[in-house]
Formats: sequence, C-alpha cells, structure tokens
Amino acid sequence: MNHLLPAGASRLVRKASRRLRAEPVQPDYPSNSRCFVHLDARLLPYWHSVFDICPALLKLDPPEGLNLFRSFMTWAYRNQPAQDWTYHLNIGRWLLGSPYRTQIDDEPIEAFMAAAAARWINTDDSPAQGVILAWQGSTVLEWKGTPRATVEPPRTPVPAGDFVWGSLDTRGEFSGWLPVP
Repeated sequence: MNHLLPAGASRLVRKASRRLRAEPVQPDYPSNSRCFVHLDARLLPYWHSVFDICPALLKLDPPEGLNLFRSFMTWAYRNQPAQDWTYHLNIGRWLLGSPYRTQIDDEPIEAFMAAAAARWINTDDSPAQGVILAWQGSTVLEWKGTPRATVEPPRTPVPAGDFVWGSLDTRGEFSGWLPVP
C-alpha cells in the first residue's frame, strides 16, 4: 500500500486493479464514426481557411468536407500557393478547376474574393487606399478605413478568364486591372 495516497483512495485503487483483470468492455462506436476522424492539428488552419470563409462548401461533401479538403490539400502541396493576400483567390482558382466546379455558383468565389480583399487591406503598406478584385462580372471593393470618396466599380471592362485586381488611391481613382500573381 502506498502511504502517500489519501485514506479513501487505496480502496479505489484496489477496485480499479480488479477491473483490469476482467474482460475489457467493447467500445460502443456510433454508426456515424466517420464524423469523428480528426485532422492532423497542423492541417487545421488550412481547413479553417477553406470552410470558415465559405461554410456552404460543406454541403458539397457532407458531413465534414474531408474529401473536398483532401483534394484541396493535394493541389496545395503540388502548387504551393503563396500565403499572402492572394491565398484565398488561389482557393477559388482551385475550386474552379476542381471536380466540384459543376456544383458551385458565384457565392463561394465571391466569399474567397472578399477574404482576399480583406487580407490585402490588413497587410498592404502601399499608399493605395483601396482594392478592387474582379472575376467574370463579380467585383469586390474594399477600403483601408473609411472611403474618402464615393467610388463606383471602374467602367473599364474586366478581362475574361482569371481573377484581376487594381488599387484605388485616396480619391478613388482606379490604377487599372492587373493579373493576380
């Protein structure tokens, strides 16, 4: 007997040691045990970068989006997208080229464009005061702080194809469309 144990604890230790000699109880796994598969903790930031921005993607691969996520991570490993403001646009690029492209509409793409614009605002240290992102008729406009001018999306036609962007100065003047790196 261990004299460091409190008085009532020795009785509990004896009961526990008797239970160990008995047949172990079989676990009662839920029938939906697939939901309890955990991602490696190092992958969680990437999982959140996809599904927190656009939870509607979970509907494409219910219940937890693991097949969609694995497909994205395979693509990301091969293509090494930059971890800057273009990261979310690259998720959109992947989605548009993925097997899920036939199941999506503009909503997820616009959500990733908004996330990219917000990240640009939070990380850009240029004198530009705003950013505009565009893709096939969808535009997202974001400002650093309060806009100093009333700005409408530029009338310059959006080039077809990939995402484009442009900066806005303090007067809201548009710099022109640039390809997203």
